[in-house]
Amino acid sequence: MWKQCQHLIVDEISMVDGEFFEKLEKVARMVRNCDKPFGGIQLILSGDFLQLPPVAKKGQNKTFCFQSAAWRNSIDVNIELHMVKRQDDKNFINILQDVRRGRCTRDVIEKLKATNSHRIDKDGIMATKLSTHKDDVEIINNSHLEKLPGRIQTYSAVDNYPDLSRFISNHCHVLEKVELKVGAQVMLTKNLDLQRGLVNAARGVVTGFDTGQEKLPIVKFVCGTQQAVNYEKWTVKTPSGLVLVRKMLPLQLAWAMSIHKSQGMTLDCVEVSLGRVFECGQAYVALSRAHSLQGLRVLDIEASSIRADPRVLKFYSELDCMNTYQTEMDDYFD
Repeated sequence: MWKQCQHLIVDEISMVDGEFFEKLEKVARMVRNCDKPFGGIQLILSGDFLQLPPVAKKGQNKTFCFQSAAWRNSIDVNIELHMVKRQDDKNFINILQDVRRGRCTRDVIEKLKATNSHRIDKDGIMATKLSTHKDDVEIINNSHLEKLPGRIQTYSAVDNYPDLSRFISNHCHVLEKVELKVGAQVMLTKNLDLQRGLVNAARGVVTGFDTGQEKLPIVKFVCGTQQAVNYEKWTVKTPSGLVLVRKMLPLQLAWAMSIHKSQGMTLDCVEVSLGRVFECGQAYVALSRAHSLQGLRVLDIEASSIRADPRVLKFYSELDCMNTYQTEMDDYFD
């Protein structure tokens, strides 16, 4: 696969550790027996370094991949995108841009605190609470499920290679087991029908179970659609070329989820707790999952919750200078 690869596309590049990026680059050169950066593979990297940084073990230094020699040797062109697609409210966009850069004015804090009174639950579909710690997420989801009346319906994944179930779980992030009841708050984990709004992260509530043998959950979604959700397939390819297939319901409990898991998602109704923020960019990722200020409820926030990594701010500052210089040179030669 390394030898046949022509283009390597990496999304959410901010979460890739600098040391790991160096190792990837070296492996590519060695396997392809080519001294060019990444063995001649064209890199296409996308993401925002002012969002979540790489996850590091306790006591381990955290480095961004743009700090590595491999980045300097491999990246020829940087393109910074400015058009916001998730939100269209200029007031909300301005707030998010301040938070993204770690600028915390009194006005920003007051506007975010004012969302605490927003009523964003709709037709029995509650806001998903984004939490800084994954342990809190599990506790919240399990406790809410236990409080609901009725029997639990359990759905288990079916893998074509059961001995490699752990490998599948690590590479496609589809749960091995989901427990549901009527009234359970859920979220889609796969695009089912873009035209009808049944997309990854679409929110809904379980209203019942069909009468079939598998007792598929019937879900009412925010978009207005109500239907039974059937099993879907995910495929993962191992390094040896073996194709692993998992068949599972594309649903997960959604009373709460971690901010890390939410990166890249758009949520219709979001409840955010920022009192225990521990990472630069964490507050921005949480707040920017909301499509609008009206669909956001901030439970707690302090000035200390909003911060940006100074190394990243310097990177973007230098990038701005380079882009300005290039524009001036293009204008000169034109």
